[in-house]
Amino acid sequence: MPSGELLKLQPVKAGAHASMEYRSFGDTSLRVSEIGFGCSRLGGTVESKSDKEVISTLLEAFDRGINFYDTADIYGQGRSERLLGEAFRHQRTAVIIATKAGYCLTKAGGFGASLKPLLRPLVRMMPDLRRSVHRARAAQKYQDFSPDHLRRAIDQSLRRLRTDYIDVFQLHSPASPVIEAGEFIETLENARIQGKLRSYGVSCRSIEDAWLSLRYPGVSSVQIRINLLEFEGVSSFLAAAESRKVAVIARQPLASGFLARPAALLKPVDLSVSEEEFKAKLAQAQAYQFLDMGNRRTTAQAALQFVLRLPWVSVVIVGMSSRNHLNENLAPTCFLTEDEVQRIHSMLVRKAK
Repeated sequence: MPSGELLKLQPVKAGAHASMEYRSFGDTSLRVSEIGFGCSRLGGTVESKSDKEVISTLLEAFDRGINFYDTADIYGQGRSERLLGEAFRHQRTAVIIATKAGYCLTKAGGFGASLKPLLRPLVRMMPDLRRSVHRARAAQKYQDFSPDHLRRAIDQSLRRLRTDYIDVFQLHSPASPVIEAGEFIETLENARIQGKLRSYGVSCRSIEDAWLSLRYPGVSSVQIRINLLEFEGVSSFLAAAESRKVAVIARQPLASGFLARPAALLKPVDLSVSEEEFKAKLAQAQAYQFLDMGNRRTTAQAALQFVLRLPWVSVVIVGMSSRNHLNENLAPTCFLTEDEVQRIHSMLVRKAK
């Protein structure tokens, strides 16, 4: 962030984070919980819960105020969407479902997905195998944003979700040329007119791609990474999104796990990153350990608070796959003090230079 740019955070509201707050979603009619449920780990390769356990966790999240659920057709090869559809089949109008499309599996990738039940116990017994599984899975993916694929993807998601409309449909991490070409707009606009979509947006790889997405009037939302380790350009983008009334979905507030637990407990194998990337981000994560207040507030809870208080963020998606995750993310905690905010600001300014 530029040295002259002040870090602006929204003031803490009375009772905030102890009881759920709700926010406008850009210029749409949607009202979303400030904390959203990230569903990427529902039905994943490495770890998986029973359908009954996952549905129970989703319903508890709903009972505790979460009404925004972010998924994708590739998560669990459709299992994440199916579980959401099952969980909320009798409460569809009370929840806001955001899904994504654009990633596809090769034939080899599809075959590998069928081996999940065999892989899970092996990965649990041999943690070092986790990285190899992630790499193999990534190598079997490709992207397709053609009109035919998007139309099929929307219809298939509707069936899995047991619904006749999607609240927020997003392109899933398209490359910059795809966004620049804008060929997806006509397809998604037609689906919106047909009533299949209430709104559509782009889940972006980078802040640069987020800027490209703002050029299209039909785009109602943009999803980007926002966290203490990845903040360059965020303040200026949030201001631009606000001026255009485009909703901002913040993902990875815990920096893909680097802020999820004490730095001393982090291991490269658990985070599926290279040794070089691990060392670089570990050093950054260690610098924020001053935010840890033990039982009163963890670094993870402080990192989530930071993103929640940024102006114009509509919803912050937190990946959750268990009751423990849910309890930690929704627990009342000590708020960031002004001294802590100033210290964070100084650190972000130094990093940006």
